[in-house]
Amino acid sequence: MILNKVEYWLMNNPIRSLIQIFEIKKMRKMSNLEKDKTVLEIGCGQGVGTKLINKYFRPKHICAIDLDKKMINRAKKKIHLSNVEFSVGDANLLKFKDNTFDAIFDFGIIHHIPNWRKCLKELKRLLKPNGQLIIEDLSRDTFYDTFLGKILKKLLVHPYEKMFSKKELFDELKNLGFIIMEKYENSYWFSLVLKNNG
Repeated sequence: MILNKVEYWLMNNPIRSLIQIFEIKKMRKMSNLEKDKTVLEIGCGQGVGTKLINKYFRPKHICAIDLDKKMINRAKKKIHLSNVEFSVGDANLLKFKDNTFDAIFDFGIIHHIPNWRKCLKELKRLLKPNGQLIIEDLSRDTFYDTFLGKILKKLLVHPYEKMFSKKELFDELKNLGFIIMEKYENSYWFSLVLKNNG
């Protein structure tokens, strides 16, 4: 899904960058992923999350994809790291071979994807056995059950009718064979570290 103007601004401002610093520190505490791994970031936007993944997780290589070519061009101009490869890509259908990545990162992207079940299957395909899916995201519950979420629902274009609830997402992850290693939840968002169990 390509962002509308409001969401483009929300995702490309210093406040969002500060939030991502908070998120990555939480992810680092939750995950036991070792350094020098090969990782994927879906929906990398302008590359703020990519830069933070590099700083806090020290991977050997990062593949960072986004559906929006404009965002990839911004990332390439802003982020100059020798171990990072930015490319346009759809998280539902990626060019990589099976079992390519030791970890996959999601900074609030999966809730944008109408066919989120297909996306999760694709991410599972790409993860090595025992690889980690590291998620920071929100659900339909945020937009229907919280005060701020109800306001944002009027401003943002999301696939609300096809979006998952937390329960639906957690159930689907379990059905696919993921094991929750660590979990953090509040009324607005959640963070998960999951292991690909085969």
